[in-house]
Amino acid sequence: MPDPTSSDSVFRRSPNAVEAEVGGLKVMLDVEAGNYYGLDEVGSYVWTRLAEPCSLADLVADLHARYDVAEADAEAATRVFLDDLAGRGLVERA
Repeated sequence: MPDPTSSDSVFRRSPNAVEAEVGGLKVMLDVEAGNYYGLDEVGSYVWTRLAEPCSLADLVADLHARYDVAEADAEAATRVFLDDLAGRGLVERA
């Protein structure tokens, strides 16, 4: 699984993931595993950004500006989120 240890690590969605919007939030389906996952507002935003390859640093900067959260907090949460998605095969290094 990718390890987002570097701020210049670039990630993108896995081709195994399919999404739909339900009530303004994203729901993802892992086609191979047959599992689905719901995302909150912030997770949906990150998922939308990952439609194109995006670096950890860019995601953190976007979240810091968009949600007025401390950069350190945005980075820590984004690392955990990307690690979780990578572990499920939903994102990969670009």
